[in-house]
Amino acid sequence: MLVLQNAKGVLGRPPLERPMEELLRYGIAVIDKPPGPSSHEVSAFTRKILGLKVTGHTGTLDQNVSGVLVVLLENSRKISGYAARADKKYVCLMKLGKVYGKEDVEAAFSNFRGEIYQRPPLQSAVAKKLRVRKIHSLEILEIRGSLVLFECFCEAGTYIRKLVYDAGEILGTKAEMLELRRTLAGAFSDKDSVSLQKLADYYWAWKENGDEKYLRKAILPIEAIHMKKVVITDAAAVKVKNGIRPKIGDVAQIEEGISERDLIGIYTLKGELIAAGRAQLAAHEVQAKKGGDGDALPVAAIERVIHEF
Repeated sequence: MLVLQNAKGVLGRPPLERPMEELLRYGIAVIDKPPGPSSHEVSAFTRKILGLKVTGHTGTLDQNVSGVLVVLLENSRKISGYAARADKKYVCLMKLGKVYGKEDVEAAFSNFRGEIYQRPPLQSAVAKKLRVRKIHSLEILEIRGSLVLFECFCEAGTYIRKLVYDAGEILGTKAEMLELRRTLAGAFSDKDSVSLQKLADYYWAWKENGDEKYLRKAILPIEAIHMKKVVITDAAAVKVKNGIRPKIGDVAQIEEGISERDLIGIYTLKGELIAAGRAQLAAHEVQAKKGGDGDALPVAAIERVIHEF
């Protein structure tokens, strides 16, 4: 993080200090989705449990797939398009039409590391256009007979069922996905997740007994979703709330490595996410042009205003 101003914030409050009622409007719940219900249904169950008006989620899991589902609560839904782009990790159990050794399966998997071409399967709800997705890692965990357990770390929008089918085509046999579990979505692992039953228990403890300790572990502030950061002064934050673009002179800190057109989050000095948008200057340009006439140059275009002061 490049520090361009040493300023102290007065506006707002640190995310972890939000009252529970506010946290429920600007928070997320990392749910361990069970097999059976759809992602939309799990989001709806979460909404009913927490007594909220609206919820959303950051990436659909098929009904028979389990694992990490990040549910966005009320105002947090405004960053659904940003959060859904986060990388994902899965553990999959694949059944092959016949028995292969590890070397044969590894040889097939070697075709699916790095950038690959995929066409979504027929049962998916998206357009069946050829797309490029990146597989960061693809690792065999165990082989027992015709069953192969593997882990895949990949770009959002990768279809593991299609990967399984294509691996079978290369091996020359039928390949079927028996089970799939998402173990990571962005910064959130299944170790961070809670079941719907536990969420209901935690909410009851808060409502009935005033004990919010466990609910605070289950409901995280929206800021837990990582976005490339631009931190601005309080005076600029008030303007951003009205859709006015921040300028170089408004920037207190900026994350190194931000490039022009990157998706970014705009934060207050107390760490609250107030808006999302796109960078109009790279971080090194902001640093180089800080001071004098450069202070009037816009840093970001505002796409969504999130926090209401």
